[in-house]
Amino acid sequence: MNKRVLLAFLVLLKATPSFAARPMMTDDARIVDSKACQLETWYKDTKQVKEFWAYPACNIGTNAEVTIGGSYERMNGDTYFANETYQIKSLIRTLEESPLAFGVTLGNGRDPKRINKKIVQDWYLNVPISYQYSDLLVLHTNIGVTQLTDEQRQQMNWGISTEYKYSNKVELITELFNQSSRYSYFQFGLRYWIEKDRVQIDTTYGNRFNHLGEDQNISIGLRLISLPFLP
Repeated sequence: MNKRVLLAFLVLLKATPSFAARPMMTDDARIVDSKACQLETWYKDTKQVKEFWAYPACNIGTNAEVTIGGSYERMNGDTYFANETYQIKSLIRTLEESPLAFGVTLGNGRDPKRINKKIVQDWYLNVPISYQYSDLLVLHTNIGVTQLTDEQRQQMNWGISTEYKYSNKVELITELFNQSSRYSYFQFGLRYWIEKDRVQIDTTYGNRFNHLGEDQNISIGLRLISLPFLP
């Protein structure tokens, strides 16, 4: 396929209906700079639940990004701690070294409200892959597996996403993904850099395939990225 044709197709896809950088759910082969940290926060509104998330992450060495975060949910007037995640990501090859980058993500997810409020741990392993197609376009995909403890089974994770640099401040994203669910989802949205590579806001719209309207959601987020400061 001609490069211009492929680029036009991907831009068109964005105009129609990483743990990754906000607002993507698809894991990507990127981490924050060595000795630096970031804080990703967002609000997600569905028909049933309102979610408030915070995910701080730091690269504690030169190639080990550690994330510890979670969420509160509000449903039927009640607010409760709903999720917590512990994750480490390391890159085998970076986008600075090659147009094709990949890494490994290992994580542990807990949901205190499952099974009569017992804390259940779901271990997951992902292999994120990113491809720098051009200066404007980056493609991401990942495949992995989650051990669903309470269901005593393994569930495949997968995601496909694109980032298109519309301008120096605006990036458009679109993705298809399935995160340990019986259903696949899509979402699209944009990022806006208030301060390039330091302060970002974003918004998305998402829904479930074949059941449009039932699982639709919107989100708005804020991402803060530090300069290196860790010892």
